Amino acid sequence: MKEHPADAWERQQLARAVSYTVHFRKGPFERYDERADTLAEARAIEARLNAAHGQYGRRAIVYGVLPDGSALPLGERYQTQAMRAAAIKTSR
Repeated sequence: MKEHPADAWERQQLARAVSYTVHFRKGPFERYDERADTLAEARAIEARLNAAHGQYGRRAIVYGVLPDGSALPLGERYQTQAMRAAAIKTSR
């Protein structure tokens, strides 16, 4: 199946992530944001927030922070690819 050009662009952008932010909104005025240097750290934070606050029916969202400071949400289909890219960055 051919990849949609927008999906390809997003995947390329997320491969350039320099850090990650995990965001969880518990309610209209209560939110949590934590920064992580690696995707593995971000996934651990995501799991902790989901376990602690999952009863609210919301889930944490992981964002890849790009070199220019912008951020893109890291969807499920991109997590494996981003983890590979992060492993390559740290092994150099």
